[in-house]
Amino acid sequence: MSHVILRHGTNQASKRNLIQLPAVLAAHMTGSNSMAAQLAQLGISGVAGGVLLKFSRTAESQADLMGSHLMSEAGYDPMEMAHFFHKLNAQGGHSLQFLSDHPNPDNRERAIQLEARALPQKRYGSETGEFKRMKDAVAKVHEPKPKPQPQQ
Repeated sequence: MSHVILRHGTNQASKRNLIQLPAVLAAHMTGSNSMAAQLAQLGISGVAGGVLLKFSRTAESQADLMGSHLMSEAGYDPMEMAHFFHKLNAQGGHSLQFLSDHPNPDNRERAIQLEARALPQKRYGSETGEFKRMKDAVAKVHEPKPKPQPQQ
């Protein structure tokens, strides 16, 4: 929800187009088949990729912080989001952050913990938010009975 609210997809597409424009212009100016044009496109694409990864990590960090606010406003403890990233970090297998389009889970966990501490303190539990109402609604859902098969 945070990515949609913050319009990250639209923003990323606009930046991608703006950054890749020099590669297209270079190809047209030097002739798309020349070695210079191909090297220029490769260089610009590499730089564009690195720049876009940084923008993507920033978008993820913004979405995490907004997500913690949304959780709190809905009656759910935003520290549980930090716990999720703690579990993710414990699984390991992470690459260097500058090569990733997401911040490392450890960094995300710390950022959410700091943000959650700055939010108005509330008492969270299963009785907050819509948990009880949703639990009751799910309890009323039953598997439909099979339809009788036509006789042959």
